[in-house]
Amino acid sequence: MSNAASGARILRFHTSDKVFHSINAICWYALFFTGVIVYFGNMMGAISDETANLLMVWHIWLGALFTLNFVGYILFAPDRFAVTMKNLMEWDKNTIMWFRNFGGYPRRFFKIPFGPEEVPPQGRYNGGQKMSYLIFIAAIAYLIVTGWLLWAGAPLLGKTLFYWLFITHVWGSIVVTAMVTCAHIPLALLSMEHFKGIWRVGPGDISYEAAEHHSPTWLKRDVVKVVEK
Repeated sequence: MSNAASGARILRFHTSDKVFHSINAICWYALFFTGVIVYFGNMMGAISDETANLLMVWHIWLGALFTLNFVGYILFAPDRFAVTMKNLMEWDKNTIMWFRNFGGYPRRFFKIPFGPEEVPPQGRYNGGQKMSYLIFIAAIAYLIVTGWLLWAGAPLLGKTLFYWLFITHVWGSIVVTAMVTCAHIPLALLSMEHFKGIWRVGPGDISYEAAEHHSPTWLKRDVVKVVEK
C-alpha cells in the first residue's frame, strides 16, 4: 500500500443506504418482537386479548413504516438500489470460490482448517454477503406482501391460503431473524470500520485499509480516487 493511500477514507455507504438500513433494522426487530409475542403468547395463553390487540396495532403501524422505508428506497434512491442489486447479482469465479473456505472465518476464529487458507479477492460484497443479502431482500419483500394480504385481504384469501401465508410469514421472519442475529450481526462487528460506517451519524466512509482487506476487487474496479486541492 502506498503512503498516499495510508490514512485515506473510502465512501462506502451513501446517506440513502444508511437511512434505509437503520430504519429497516429497527423496524425489523420491533416487528419481530411484537409479532412473536402475540403469536406465542396467544398459543400459550400468556397474554390477554387487550395486550395482543395493542401489540397488533403497533405491529401494523411498524409494518407501514417498514413498507414505506423499502418502497421509498427504491423510488427515491433508485440509483443506490440499482447499484446494490448489481453488486449482489454479480457472481464470478471468486464469488463461488469464497465458499470453499467461507472467507477463512472458520480457520480464523474457530481454528477449524476448513478449505484452503487463501481467500480469493472479493468485490463490494463477498460470496456469503451476496447470498445472505439476497435472502434478506427477498424476505423483506415477502413479509411486506404477505403482511398486508393477511391484514387487508384476509376475506379474499380463503382459509387454506390464509393459513399458509400466515405460517410462512411467521416462521419465515423467525428463520431470517435467526440468520441476522447469529451470523450477520456478529460478522458485521468483526469489521468495526464497516459497522461504524453504516451506523454513525455523518459520512458513511471506511478506511482505505478496511476496503483493501475486505473488498480489493471493488476498490480496484469501482472506487474513484478524488484528490482534494
